[in-house]
Amino acid sequence: MPLFLKHNSPLRGLWQIRETAEEMLDLLGADSLYIPLPENIRTEKRQQEWLATRLLLKELLGEETAIAYHPNEAPYLPSHPLYISISHTKGYVALLLQEQPFAGIDIEYRGERILKIRERFMHPEEEAGIDPAYEVEHLLIHWCAKEVLFKMIGQEEVDFKKHLHVVPFAYACSGTIDVYETRTPQAARFQLAYQVTSDYVWVWSCCRNESR
Repeated sequence: MPLFLKHNSPLRGLWQIRETAEEMLDLLGADSLYIPLPENIRTEKRQQEWLATRLLLKELLGEETAIAYHPNEAPYLPSHPLYISISHTKGYVALLLQEQPFAGIDIEYRGERILKIRERFMHPEEEAGIDPAYEVEHLLIHWCAKEVLFKMIGQEEVDFKKHLHVVPFAYACSGTIDVYETRTPQAARFQLAYQVTSDYVWVWSCCRNESR
């Protein structure tokens, strides 16, 4: 079995992909509603991610539930009242389920590539708050937080640097952070939670705050 984590507040989980696509199909069983796989999912990697997502959802809910997608590719559960968000990175799939709208989760494998793209998403005010002793980890939290915020607001033509904002915070291995967007007139504010591990960083939505 893979590394599987389940948390209940909010309901979220993590699946480490160690099986082949064929082994995952065996885990689902011959009568699974996910079989056969969609024809457009052809590579082994994409099949593994697709199947791991459905296995993880089954573990969290205790039953198989179909996943559908809006025109903007945001996932939803047509036969279940919970809101869903999905993310995957090198060897991992993360999934969040919550009762209120604005669901968002993101997971990123720890690596220094984030140093090369920081100018694309970091505002000078955010850069000023980065802890040089934990530069990579601190930047990854910001990136994941903005990915989550992007999923939560569901808007097109979003500039991560201009429209998505993380309130400066002191680095820690886990905690909560405040974020807000300036893409819409509502300028919605949210609180997110995060955790940094030896392999990955993940961030997920907690609640909506008052508008600015």
